Amino acid sequence: MTTYENLTVTDGDLLYDMLDGDSVFQDCDFDGADFANIEADSLTMRGCTLVRANLANLLCAELRIESSNMEGAALPRSEAIEAVLTDCSLSSADLRGASLNLSRITDCDLSGADMDGANLFGADLTGSRFRGVDLSRARMNGVKIERADFSFASLRGHAFRERRLIGVNFTEADLSGCDFSGAVFERCHLTGAFVDELTRFDGADLRGARISGAHLVKASLKGALMLPSQVSALVFDGFGIVVADDSG
Repeated sequence: MTTYENLTVTDGDLLYDMLDGDSVFQDCDFDGADFANIEADSLTMRGCTLVRANLANLLCAELRIESSNMEGAALPRSEAIEAVLTDCSLSSADLRGASLNLSRITDCDLSGADMDGANLFGADLTGSRFRGVDLSRARMNGVKIERADFSFASLRGHAFRERRLIGVNFTEADLSGCDFSGAVFERCHLTGAFVDELTRFDGADLRGARISGAHLVKASLKGALMLPSQVSALVFDGFGIVVADDSG
């Protein structure tokens, strides 16, 4: 293993010469670098900055990036299956068509990223932020989304059947056509979420979700479990009807 520290590298050929099979870069500056079409067996970056770096078509069998700034970086069509991305900023990054299936993308900020056609199959997205991201065409089967933030994002058509959803933020997200049948919501936010007649919460436990302004009456709620206060909010948001307390 070769470790490089505190370097500034912007030339792809120079970086390629430094990749010896198991390279580690610590606190290096790659801002604006052109690393398109780079191939590596193993690549680790810690505390690096890759703002607006071009990593298009990256092919890496073992990719690990920790505590690094990748804002605006371009990684379209990159292939890094089972990659580990932790505590990184990828806001406004280009991840179109990226293959990140089975990866761990935890506690990262991907707000505003372009993830059209990205493959996130089986990925662990725990604690990551996807604010305003259109994920409708991303592959998300089997993803782990505990504590993930999807506020203002689009999750159109995705299925979360029988899932235990903990600390997930769906505030003002587009959930049209989503299937949450049998899901259990714990400390989740559905405030202002957009749903339609194809959205399903059949048999879901919604007691642990904030639902004000979500207009869930448009969705299918057959057999859903809700608190009385939630039902009152549901009826008021949907029909403007105030449910009176008849306990007295």
